[in-house]
Amino acid sequence: MLESLIEYANQHEELLVMVGLISAAVFFLTLLLTPYILGLIPADYFSASRTHAIEIKTVWGFLKLIITTFLGIFLVLTGIIMLVTPGQGVISILLGLFLMEFPGKHALELKLINHDPTYKALNWLRKKAGKPPFTR
Repeated sequence: MLESLIEYANQHEELLVMVGLISAAVFFLTLLLTPYILGLIPADYFSASRTHAIEIKTVWGFLKLIITTFLGIFLVLTGIIMLVTPGQGVISILLGLFLMEFPGKHALELKLINHDPTYKALNWLRKKAGKPPFTR
């Protein structure tokens, strides 16, 4: 088994180096962008009184929805990859979920934010962005 892994690594050395470089780039990119993106979310986003209705009034609103959904999908996929490579996998997955629109999203977000370690981590990152903490 170990011999076959070593053989595979020797045969695909360039691919493995490229995957390592991409992983490092995504790691540093998420370190830089995560506090900024979390800072864009309103502090009262998770409060019970906040409504979560999608309103598309213009073509730009529709394009914005598509772009944020694709960005969310990208963050979820890279977060899954970062669960096994260096990076902030769980935080990236959470950010991706926050950006996407799907049925049951608000209930899932509330369940995630009510987990104290997640809540503390998100607020720590918001503090790095100079934003007030989330309210529950």
